[in-house]
Amino acid sequence: MIKENRLIFSVNGNELTFNEIKEWEIKRLAATHKYLNKKANAKFEKNFSALKKNKDINAMRNETVNAKMELGFDQIRNVMKKRYTIGNAMSMIAEKLSFGKRKFSIAEIFVPNSSLNPEQVMASINQIMMEKNENHDFMNISSNPDHYVLQGITSEVQEVLELTGGSPLPTRFFAHYYDESKLKSKKSSDYDIELPGVAKLNNGTIIGGMRHQIKKENDGFRFKALVEFPGILPNSMIRQHQMHLACEFGHWISFVLEEDN
Repeated sequence: MIKENRLIFSVNGNELTFNEIKEWEIKRLAATHKYLNKKANAKFEKNFSALKKNKDINAMRNETVNAKMELGFDQIRNVMKKRYTIGNAMSMIAEKLSFGKRKFSIAEIFVPNSSLNPEQVMASINQIMMEKNENHDFMNISSNPDHYVLQGITSEVQEVLELTGGSPLPTRFFAHYYDESKLKSKKSSDYDIELPGVAKLNNGTIIGGMRHQIKKENDGFRFKALVEFPGILPNSMIRQHQMHLACEFGHWISFVLEEDN
């Protein structure tokens, strides 16, 4: 659950309210429930329509996450294989038609007060994302409704099966951290720590990348999540992925802040 009293979100230099993120997450949770219920015969314990009507986001999130965890990653891959195969093909075409050009989707999160330094925060986020165990699986899947598989394969490679940028089709790729091949973004001079990487399909095709950064600011820290997309994609998808980034890193940073006294 995002710690709304401790996090300040912004995109394109403008504040993004917690309510905007909440409404986006509710919408995506409803879409995820509909998909899992129809295509995967997932089991749900509660009346999801009632939860949605009451905007009980925590219960909605728990229901969808528990359904995904019960299905398991293997079954989720099997259920989504046809759709992500098409999604991967579309990503390859988009990358080819972009001729090396990229668009950046960026969201910033400012934590005004924290005893944690940038190194500790980035290390903790990296640990949650990359060290596979049942607790981390739950954190990674619950951080965003559009996450279906998110797990570390090695200390620097992460498997990702998700919907990005409001796309109707999922993509399955592997995030190779500390590999900066074909990245167009550069580390901002005023940021201390970065976590760069590229997104590769199983055949090795690079379809994008990321360059997440963090710095000390006042009595807390500022985190900048940045993802690179093929330049041909419409700006609407880039804007939708800003919401995706705010949601997932809002949750991840909130998990990390549990360690903050």
